[in-house]
Amino acid sequence: MQNPLDVLRPRRAAVALGLLCVFIPLALGGCLGSGGDGSGADSTATGDSVSAAADTSAAVKKPKKEKSIKVNIGAIRKGDLVLPVYADGAIRTPQSVVIKTKAGGELIDVLVRDGDHVRKGQLLAKIDPREYEITLEETRYRHLQALSQMAAEADTFTVNHQAVRNFTDARQDLENLRAKGSITREEFQNRLLELEMSALQKGAFREAVFQQRTGLAEARMAEERAKLNLEYTRIRAPFSGIVQGLMVVNGEIVTTGAAVCTIFNNDFLEASVNVLEADLGHLAPKRPVLLSVPATGDTIRAMIDVISPTLDQATRTCEILIRFPNAENRFRPGMFVRAQIAGVVFKDKLLVPQAALLIRDNRPLVFKKEGDRARWLYVDIGLENDQWVEILKVHSGGSLSPGDEVVVSDHLTLAHEAKIKVRKRIPPVDKWDFANFDEVQSQ
Repeated sequence: MQNPLDVLRPRRAAVALGLLCVFIPLALGGCLGSGGDGSGADSTATGDSVSAAADTSAAVKKPKKEKSIKVNIGAIRKGDLVLPVYADGAIRTPQSVVIKTKAGGELIDVLVRDGDHVRKGQLLAKIDPREYEITLEETRYRHLQALSQMAAEADTFTVNHQAVRNFTDARQDLENLRAKGSITREEFQNRLLELEMSALQKGAFREAVFQQRTGLAEARMAEERAKLNLEYTRIRAPFSGIVQGLMVVNGEIVTTGAAVCTIFNNDFLEASVNVLEADLGHLAPKRPVLLSVPATGDTIRAMIDVISPTLDQATRTCEILIRFPNAENRFRPGMFVRAQIAGVVFKDKLLVPQAALLIRDNRPLVFKKEGDRARWLYVDIGLENDQWVEILKVHSGGSLSPGDEVVVSDHLTLAHEAKIKVRKRIPPVDKWDFANFDEVQSQ
């Protein structure tokens, strides 16, 4: 009979083996969940330490560096503020002439062309001189004939030199009486005629009468006139300049007074500008002028030379002439000009560059440079022109004095106490520095 214990032993062994198979995977799973290799706790600790380090680094991160704004800087100055008068006009040459013939005849040689530069006295054209040379010879023969007749009769008269001196003194006395208004013009002529007749009877004018009687005086005048006409056959430039508008050619027959060409002298020019009647009160000759020529981009420093004594009734303007040299021939008659004429000059004003002024909240302000910072200062302003603004008062935040520097660019959105870096310093140059304001009206 089988022992019941023998039957239970295999069953117990199978149950034990099954339980072992269940517990071993569970044990292994727990170990792997903790680290897989038996180090799960260490891995968890390491992850926590890295996260904590990242949080600490974020907490001590440095702030961003403040960026400097690049600006241009200008200086405050104390000086004269000029309020200019504006006027427009054009350049013209004060020296131009139409060359005309003074004798008639055939042009045998035209020596210039349009655009030629000629000097004073240079020959421009020639008229056939032969007829004028013959006329001169005829007058010379008549002169010699009169001289020979006078020589034959030279011993028939004598001159009373004392009578000449007496006549000269008496005529001077008469002229003095007329100048004082003691005698009328008619009385002067009658008494002078009496003096002349008396002097002639006394032998004062016998030589002149003798020359007239023999024809010598007339022959001399005819000869001089013939010489002059012969000279007129050679047409010359009256001054240095440029030839323009040549109107004749070789072989042309011209009459007296015919136009040959025009000569312009552009070495010295003048600008004619029209100033409004209301602006004339502060203007006078020698006033400084800045004359802008848009065609060339030049600005000429000059002075008023002439102010017209009359006004144009239609425009209520007055013509002003401004003369200037044209050494490099950059300017030509007819060019448009715009003049700024020194009007009233205000002395010893505290001035900032016009570009430094801003308006915020309807209040003017400037940014003053202090170290590497820009500090805004609200100000009261006074007079101004296109370059400068007068500072009357600083309200708060500091002061402004000659030599202080202010921001003149890139400041439309600039903040108070903003950090700045100087890109360029603009020198405090006034365009009216060339003028002598001791000679102009000031306030």
